[in-house]
Amino acid sequence: MKKILLIFFIPFILGGCYDYNQLNDLAIISGIGIDYENHEFKVTFEVISTKKEGETSGSNSTYYITSSGENIVYAFTEAANKIDKVLYFEHVEVVVFSENVAKEHLNDCIDYLIRTEKLRNEFYAAITRDSAEDLISASTKEHPIVSSYLVQLLEFNSQTYNSAYYIHFTKTINSMLSEGEDAMLPIFKINEDDAIELDGLGIFKDFELVHSFNSEDASIVNLLNNFNVESVHFNKSCGDNQNVIIAAYKSDVSIEPSNDKISVKATINARISESTCDYDFKNAETYLELENEFSQVIANEMDKVLKQFQVYKSNALSIGRSYYNKYRKKDFYLWTTQDIEYEINLKINKKGLTFEVET
Repeated sequence: MKKILLIFFIPFILGGCYDYNQLNDLAIISGIGIDYENHEFKVTFEVISTKKEGETSGSNSTYYITSSGENIVYAFTEAANKIDKVLYFEHVEVVVFSENVAKEHLNDCIDYLIRTEKLRNEFYAAITRDSAEDLISASTKEHPIVSSYLVQLLEFNSQTYNSAYYIHFTKTINSMLSEGEDAMLPIFKINEDDAIELDGLGIFKDFELVHSFNSEDASIVNLLNNFNVESVHFNKSCGDNQNVIIAAYKSDVSIEPSNDKISVKATINARISESTCDYDFKNAETYLELENEFSQVIANEMDKVLKQFQVYKSNALSIGRSYYNKYRKKDFYLWTTQDIEYEINLKINKKGLTFEVET
């Protein structure tokens, strides 16, 4: 029996070299960029280097493969002809679409990504202002693996300034395929210092990118969507170059469509973030005054954003689906022509003390 057990465990004991050799035969894809140029799809793969340290050019963490084709299937397939390894997609972290792909060719891409057996839908999707090839290959010494860096930006931003939209691709697909719903995707760009940064949020109608919000408006979108709100800032002027800023750190927002109007109800807790105004913050009346004034500021910011959803008839906030769930009527765009009413219940907290408005 001991001999049998020994023979059984020998492959595991000696498996280190075998596993490495097998790993070295794979081109492990961590990120994918998709462009559309000259009537062809162009895909760029960020590949994790599996060379041992000390081997030629072993200091590079990643390298890149770019291939093109008249359709997305051919573009993916052509990449296999450019490398002496097996393309391995199980560890893809992010797929980035250029803006023109997001506006005109996303349906073809989504169809392929859903149907292919190579990819799991546990990655994140995003849009770039630049070419997807430029973004996915913009590695630096500080951030050698771009795909991992993009995911980190999304995760950390969603925990701080809340302009990112941090969800798996599965949720994006569900939003695109469900009646009365549309998708949202975060937007990246390469700034003047050649660094990657978040640059807002794109909203879709069906499979078409119809509008892009800047980072400030994107945080309002996430507030309306109850999407991990941690710190959303609102600003009010009180004179020449004088402002008071509050940071909303907890909220509960509901958007309730009906046959004649939309009601937005929000309960928000906030704190004073900065002030250059002449307010007496030791006086409870000051907080009551600011709560009233900032309630209107918040309503105005929400209204500005929701009006854009109405203009572009995007159900990225699932308002059309909410109407259907309530009335069982498939009038998914009725809300886009209706007036919007706001009821903002704002509490501005002072450290150690909360002043509440009596209602």
